[in-house]
Amino acid sequence: MCDTKFTDVSGKNIVLLTPRRDEMGITQKDMARNLGISFITVNRALNGTGYVSEELKQRIFDYAQEHNYVPHKASQVLVRNTSKHISLFSSSLPEYFWNDIGQGVEIAAQQIRPFNYEVTYHRIPEHDSETYLRLLTEDIEKGTDAIALVNQRKYDMPAIFELIQKANIPFVTFNTDAPQSERLCYIGTDYSAGGRLAADFIGRALQLSEKRKVLVIQCNEEDVKVTDSPDINNMRLEGFASVMETQYPQITCKVEYISTKLQPGYKDDQILDVLKKYQDKVQAIYLIPAFNTDFLSALKSLPPQNAITILHDLDSSAVLDLETRMLSAVVYQSPVLQGYYTVKALEQILEEKNPEKIPDIEIVHTLVLAENSNLIRSQNALYFNI
Repeated sequence: MCDTKFTDVSGKNIVLLTPRRDEMGITQKDMARNLGISFITVNRALNGTGYVSEELKQRIFDYAQEHNYVPHKASQVLVRNTSKHISLFSSSLPEYFWNDIGQGVEIAAQQIRPFNYEVTYHRIPEHDSETYLRLLTEDIEKGTDAIALVNQRKYDMPAIFELIQKANIPFVTFNTDAPQSERLCYIGTDYSAGGRLAADFIGRALQLSEKRKVLVIQCNEEDVKVTDSPDINNMRLEGFASVMETQYPQITCKVEYISTKLQPGYKDDQILDVLKKYQDKVQAIYLIPAFNTDFLSALKSLPPQNAITILHDLDSSAVLDLETRMLSAVVYQSPVLQGYYTVKALEQILEEKNPEKIPDIEIVHTLVLAENSNLIRSQNALYFNI
């Protein structure tokens, strides 16, 4: 288990400058209430202390000018008397994916720390429901105010959801949804859409090819699942198959299942054996599960072939293999944004007196090629100034 905790190292309350009411104007709290947005958003816009969209920022500025808002030169110090605690829970593998989630969590945590928010992100070892429930219980007993979690098949999710709901703590789901639960929001992607995007890329690429055969590598998780939480790999396959059947019926697809366990240090040759079996017999290869490292290593151990290759999610090796053309494309779901908006959604919920459901936040897939592989860095710089 790898925990990252973001707290104020001084242990003291953080103070913020906020203007007092001017006789001819209004306060920031008045503006927040009248505009239907949080006080923090108004404060950030007027003080330039965090991200606010340009459209919303302009709306706040216009309202402030229209209602004679004038900050007092000797601004008072605002101290939040109590801290707000946010807890996030996910699995730990693949490590590169949850590292990116953690980066987004940290960026958002830094932005809300001045408002006396503390954010804790737990990454639980695979299949370790006991540790999961213990850490969740500890956070609840310490007084966490809101929770975010991933609805994953490898944990006892009914017991986890029951514990949160009995404690009457507002929570959201991210990465994998649980719409039947009492969650207030889902932050993540449509996995079927990711499969459809992969199918459309392959279909277009093979339109002029004389041979049109595709190998799809899928993972059978029936022997390792703990609960019937969503099977994201199956969602991807369903989306892929739907596009192939309706838009590219001339393309033949063969699905090969592997049973590789996603565990630290686990090695086998199942992917390599599948690739050997279909070497020079297919014109495209689509990897659905998160076995990128094994897949790319297997490709490099075989003689070069002219097959299109596509998989999900970026790690450092995938970026390099895009540039060398070992890999043709990556379906990317921006885990940094997922982590960031998960914390921001919980902040928004906690700023309301009576937490209610808020609109889901869909992270739209991006198709990353060698030509736009620098997109990710540019995207992060755009959103977060990093």
